Amino acid sequence: MTRKTLPFGGMIMMGAIVQCLLSELALATPAATTTLSPTTLLSTKPGTVSQTRSRFNRVDFSDVGRPRKRRGGGSRGACSVPNKPPLTALVPDTSAGLTLAKSPTFWFFVPYTLTSDYSVEFVLKDNQDKTVYTNKAVGKGTPAGIVNLPLPSTVALETGKDYHWYYLVYCDAQNQDQFVYVNGAVRRVEHPDLEKKLESASHSDRMAHYEAKGIWHETLTEHAERLTASPQDTKTRQNWASLLESVGLAEVASEPLVP
Repeated sequence: MTRKTLPFGGMIMMGAIVQCLLSELALATPAATTTLSPTTLLSTKPGTVSQTRSRFNRVDFSDVGRPRKRRGGGSRGACSVPNKPPLTALVPDTSAGLTLAKSPTFWFFVPYTLTSDYSVEFVLKDNQDKTVYTNKAVGKGTPAGIVNLPLPSTVALETGKDYHWYYLVYCDAQNQDQFVYVNGAVRRVEHPDLEKKLESASHSDRMAHYEAKGIWHETLTEHAERLTASPQDTKTRQNWASLLESVGLAEVASEPLVP
């Protein structure tokens, strides 16, 4: 994958940015036009978010959060896909998830066939707004569906610290201001008792252990790996759909998993 760092800069007042993002979240139609530039978006200062609401958000992220959106408010033109859910991050409804992994995997539903006219970018920042990792790649024919993005082993999250991620899809190779995005937060935690149980646990038990502790990233990844291995298994598909439905993502539960 081709890597390139976005030019960060042009910081503007926090209040104006937060107001713009919250206004976008409140739009009633997915046909809203993206008005932020990538530079403005990635320069957004921390704000506040609502209290956690699901078992996968047992740690309160509200004091360190930013305005988050797990669904991209699709733009007109190149970013619009009729009869498809919008760009969606597979995260709980607060767009914040826990992980045990140093280098966790992130999952997204992308409604576009990623040809050379599209590019995608993932940016990870720490809570001091410092860029920890960025990866931008031009599409190479990846079909629409659910994709995963594992962090490389060279990027290790520190335990107990919060990180903020952005996933952007640029919909027009000639116009980098034509894009949609989702963003959220991740926190790495330690559970020595759980990690000991996982050493000898079966695949099903691993999923149950992760879910019991509210460890979202590993719960989702375990389910996805099992579905990839047994795509025709009815019980496996039901478990996958049930997990996504439990966090309000039923509309993408039937979408295919793609490389």
